[in-house]
Amino acid sequence: MNALTPVRWDRARGQAVPLTVLILPVLLAFTLLVVEVAERWIEVAMVEDALQQATRSAVQSLDYAAFARGEAGLRAGGPCVAQTAAEAAGGPCAEVIAVADRFLRTNLRGVRGLAGPSPEAAIEAVASQVAWTVMPAGGGCRFSNGRLVPADPTPLICAEARPTMEGLVGWGAYTPTIIAADRLDPVRP
Repeated sequence: MNALTPVRWDRARGQAVPLTVLILPVLLAFTLLVVEVAERWIEVAMVEDALQQATRSAVQSLDYAAFARGEAGLRAGGPCVAQTAAEAAGGPCAEVIAVADRFLRTNLRGVRGLAGPSPEAAIEAVASQVAWTVMPAGGGCRFSNGRLVPADPTPLICAEARPTMEGLVGWGAYTPTIIAADRLDPVRP
C-alpha cells in the first residue's frame, strides 16, 4: 500500500449505536444544565426586579409637610440601618419600611423559584428577612457583598435579601444575594 492508496473502512450495520449511546446522555446532561442555569438567572432577575421596584416605590413616600416647606424627605424620623420590617415596627422608619414591604410582597406574586410549601409562605419567608436601610436625610449604604452606594444628600433606601430558591430541574436549593437601592428624585424649582 502506498501513500496514495485510500484507506478502506469496513462498515457493518449498527456501528453508530454505541456512539449514540455514549453521546446522548452527555447531550441530555448539557441541555439540562443550560436549562437550569437559564432558569436560575431568570428567577434571580425576577426577585431583583421585585426588590428594586419596592425600593423605588418606597423612596417616593414623601414627607409632604417637609415637601411643602421646599425640603425633600421621607416619612421617617431618622436613619435605620439593616432592619427587617418586624424590627422596624414602631421605630422611626416603620412607615417607609411598611410601604416597601407591602410593595415587595405584591411584586413577588408570580415570581418563580421561591422555596416554600406554598406561594404565600415563600413570599412571607423572603419578605420577612429583607434588611432595609433608610436614610431620610441622605447618606450611603454598604451591602454584605462589599458593594457600596456612595453617600449623597438625597434620601436613600437600600434593601438586601438572601432568598432560598429552587431551580426548574431540581438540582437543589440556592440562596443568591440580591440587592437594590434607590434615591428620591431631587426636587428642582
